[in-house]
Amino acid sequence: MTRQELYKAMEHEKIILYDEFLAHLERTPLTELVTRWAGVLELAKEHQTRKNRADWLAMFLWNSSALTVGKDELARRELERKREAERQAEAERKRKEEEIHRILTEKKLSFWRLCSETDRKQRVEIFLPRCDEFYRKYVRAHYLADLGGMPDRMVLLWFWNALPPFSLSEKELPEHPVLAA
Repeated sequence: MTRQELYKAMEHEKIILYDEFLAHLERTPLTELVTRWAGVLELAKEHQTRKNRADWLAMFLWNSSALTVGKDELARRELERKREAERQAEAERKRKEEEIHRILTEKKLSFWRLCSETDRKQRVEIFLPRCDEFYRKYVRAHYLADLGGMPDRMVLLWFWNALPPFSLSEKELPEHPVLAA
């Protein structure tokens, strides 16, 4: 916030910027002034000043409470900005992971559909020894006989780790929206 923006905000609050008050404002460092302004506005919310609000704000602007509350308020705002940035980064990471998962799913299903019944059985038989005993028995009992008739969801559920591709190359990764534009 610049001094001019701060003075505009004070004028908006109907604080009269008389010469002595303005000189005091000019002598005060901008960071302290911004801190005091944030603090006095927070105090005004707490005290719910309605009558003579402008006078109250001007008077308490120089109070040490305004400075203390202002520091806390600015720290809270900074923390909130950081949290919001983290939330956005997390949302972007999840979106990218979902896009990668979608692309991998399409490629795995495409591979599955292109395989013959013999290739499918061979691929599953190669994969099964790496699985636990229950998994092997269940797949052999329920799915090995009719691999071609399995719905896509079941293929992905049971054989995700058996179907290539297992990852995407750099050029296949979805582009970042800002970089793509």
